[in-house]
Amino acid sequence: MKKILGIFAVCLSFSAFAGNNDIYITQTGTGLTLTIDQIGATNTVGTSGARATLSGTSMTVDIDQIGDSNTWLASILQGNSSSWTYSVTGDSNSATLAVGGSGDAGGSDFDYTTVGDSNVLIWTQGANSTATSADTDFSISGTSNNINAACDSVGCINNWTISGNSNDIDTVQTGSANHSITVALTGTSNDIDVHQTDVTSTNVVNLISTTTGGTIDVDQCASGC
Repeated sequence: MKKILGIFAVCLSFSAFAGNNDIYITQTGTGLTLTIDQIGATNTVGTSGARATLSGTSMTVDIDQIGDSNTWLASILQGNSSSWTYSVTGDSNSATLAVGGSGDAGGSDFDYTTVGDSNVLIWTQGANSTATSADTDFSISGTSNNINAACDSVGCINNWTISGNSNDIDTVQTGSANHSITVALTGTSNDIDVHQTDVTSTNVVNLISTTTGGTIDVDQCASGC
């Protein structure tokens, strides 16, 4: 794996500003540390037909993309006690990440930072009873960014800092045991939707909003949200 990543690093260093850099990874194992930096436009990590696939305990994954129209599409099959960081600077970048669909993803931490406009993140964690303790942080600065986050885990904890205009944030949290979302929202015409379902424990939303013309919809239910 180290040799493969070394080859990636060399390729990126020679063509960092050209764009059109593609990385495909299939990783299985414990204790992976993966760092990818892509600078330019139309770079990819995985594709819709052949996503990056990661599986292992205690992984640390850091993806940085600087430029426009870059993509990251990944399936994290199993990744308990792991952390993922995705930082994107630029416009019209997109990421689709599916975590814990076929194995334990307990004790995970995901940090997403975007500075720019019209960026899209689709984040799904769970669809599996072993997906527990999901800690997710979003920091969004810009206009017309779109976040669609779904967490089907025991104990989903989200912290968002959103600054800018016309951002669209949708989240659905299901499963049991104390879901919470904390939001600091600043800007104009932002659209925020929060749906939390928990049949046994407590759902918490702590929202601090300084906004004009915003739409905020919060549904908390025992079922049917």
